[in-house]
Amino acid sequence: MARAFSFGIVDTTPISITDPIPSALVSIVSHGPNGFENSIVDFSEYIEKKNIVLVGYPGCFTPTCMTKHLPKFIGMAESIKSRGADEILALSVNDPFVATAFAEYMGGKHLISYLADGNGELTRSLGLNMNLTSVAMGDTRTQRFSMIIKRNKVLHLNIERGAEYTEVSSAEKIL
Repeated sequence: MARAFSFGIVDTTPISITDPIPSALVSIVSHGPNGFENSIVDFSEYIEKKNIVLVGYPGCFTPTCMTKHLPKFIGMAESIKSRGADEILALSVNDPFVATAFAEYMGGKHLISYLADGNGELTRSLGLNMNLTSVAMGDTRTQRFSMIIKRNKVLHLNIERGAEYTEVSSAEKIL
């Protein structure tokens, strides 16, 4: 049965604590010697031996993502990493070109990297997709969430009750 949020509809069951991270191709946008660059990786292989904080957000250049949610993760990245995170990755259903422009706009060069899930493959396989056709953003967008992953297993998961909320999935909650 579909769950209605303040806007958007979620009709999937999300991944659970201790579940393994599924295999899915995404483009990772990270800062390198020539600025932000992107490369296609299998997400589960990429994080296989890492401790990751994964942050989901509905879309690049959307107001809540730009002004409230992701800036806190950038600002608190060093504290989060000092507690054992190897990397902070921000996931959305966007193409790598939009995600690269967003990364450049947001800053945080070596503090946070972005996952462009252009086909929504990872988002859907995590069960963290939502339909935002009601606000002209398409039928597959990433729910707002934060997750701690340790060696490819979900250790902690915070899912917001709607795209405009940031309290449950905040950087502070990850700490």
